Amino acid sequence: MFKRKASLKKHQTFGILESGLKIMFAKVMKQIAIVAASCALALTNLGGTVNAAENAKTPTWGAWKTTTITYKTDVSSNYYKGVWKNAVKSWNKVGVVELVPAKSGQSADITLTSSNSLKTKGDDLAGYTNYSYYQKKDNNQIVSATSTLNKKLLTKYNYTKKQRTNVATHEIGHALGLSHSKSEASVMFASERYASIDQQDKAALESVYNN
Repeated sequence: MFKRKASLKKHQTFGILESGLKIMFAKVMKQIAIVAASCALALTNLGGTVNAAENAKTPTWGAWKTTTITYKTDVSSNYYKGVWKNAVKSWNKVGVVELVPAKSGQSADITLTSSNSLKTKGDDLAGYTNYSYYQKKDNNQIVSATSTLNKKLLTKYNYTKKQRTNVATHEIGHALGLSHSKSEASVMFASERYASIDQQDKAALESVYNN
């Protein structure tokens, strides 16, 4: 159970814009504290040309109460079902958390979806993640998250399926409690489309889930 004094917070994190790399932030909603945090385009070091900074570290902002986390894929397109499926597999291969499909009628912890546009009162975003959590002294406890991909933008800028999977992997990273890394080798780097899950990303998950 959650402590009565803990207040439910909701983050709406937006990604780096494809056009101009501009970060958009959410406005404060009535009676709900919205903490703006940048959430991203995710992309992978396919060619090995991006070097991680020595001692690079992926920041964290929270964690789920358990390492077994349920999800549902709320898309009609088989293509995007495949994109999300591959992203889920990538995180499960890390071996820190286990993402499992929610059973029929069960409320999922994380919802994975897509949209033809992301409304930000400006340019479109490749992807973003909303999440709610209970604020705690030691570590924020995540209680729900929704990650969304912008199909229109990903098509407009000719993202390959692998690159779209990288964006999806990045967004799930936010839903698991990871923030942006300053290292271009990290999947949590904000403005590249060529980075996969790095050792620093695994270490970040371990720091909040294996303690």
